[in-house]
Amino acid sequence: MGIIQKDFYTTSELAELLGISRISVFKRVRQGSIKAVKMGRNFVIFKKDINLKQLTSIIKH
Repeated sequence: MGIIQKDFYTTSELAELLGISRISVFKRVRQGSIKAVKMGRNFVIFKKDINLKQLTSIIKH
């Protein structure tokens, strides 16, 4: 079985990529700086809705 490609990140995955906590991701979702969609009890962040390089530079400053 191969790796499944998906079009979104979970909050945990995005937090790990950005080097911040899940709580920090949730705060940014609430503030509107990260666009997320609620799926059931969780949020997902669609890859097409974010620019990882730009987001990383904003968070690091």
